[in-house]
Amino acid sequence: WKCFLFQVLIAVALVGGDFLAMAQAPVTGLRTVEAIRALTVAQAQQHPPVQLHGVVTFFDERIFSHFMQDDTAGIYLQFPENIGPPMLAPGQVVNVTGTCSPGEYAPVVVVDKIQAVGEAPLPVPKVVTYQQLATGVEDSQFIEISGIVRSVQLLTDSQFYLIEIATGGGRLLVYASRLPVSQPDELLDSTVRVRGVCATKFNHKRQLFAIQVMVAQREELEIEGPAPKKPFAVAARPLGSLLQFSPQERFGHRVKIEGTVSY
Repeated sequence: WKCFLFQVLIAVALVGGDFLAMAQAPVTGLRTVEAIRALTVAQAQQHPPVQLHGVVTFFDERIFSHFMQDDTAGIYLQFPENIGPPMLAPGQVVNVTGTCSPGEYAPVVVVDKIQAVGEAPLPVPKVVTYQQLATGVEDSQFIEISGIVRSVQLLTDSQFYLIEIATGGGRLLVYASRLPVSQPDELLDSTVRVRGVCATKFNHKRQLFAIQVMVAQREELEIEGPAPKKPFAVAARPLGSLLQFSPQERFGHRVKIEGTVSY
């Protein structure tokens, strides 16, 4: 029994040594985003060279967001201060050379050179749920999700609209430069379908705590079910009827109530 246990410990040690060696093994040039995303933090810290060809999915320096996607996956592009980001737009096809970096949450590409070589349609978005986004796996990917608009505000610094939507038991933030309505308040309580790049918010421990979706084009924010034009024109609900079974109720939308202020 002692001999068997000794053999097991040796085997575990050998496997652990092999795993550590694999994690620290030098990485050669990478040509797909999928290969970059598969790197460990230790491997990305080696800053292996990168050559990519893909389409820009979101690019706006006002909110420091630059994303591209090739045939395998999407990734964030980081520009050194001595280079600075060029003027690019979603749908432009680019060739990128640079190095890989572990980033602050997921691997990123530090750009040495980027060249626009044409135009192409944006990738087919991956339809996801809030639960999928909450895992962080879809970071930098071009996705599609539906939800109910809870709030809309214009950010004066960037001139982007910040839209909060509720979906699948959670809430996420959507950045959009243009709205599919003439007035922001018209979007409140409507059901929308959003297509854009999933961007994560994280802390200094590389832990995710919020989800954002970056919308580049107006047609990527689509109203599936408009909100009532006169929300106060609907019938008031008795307080005791809230949260009760009602097959006619639109789950997740606003309700109207009436009562006397007691405090």
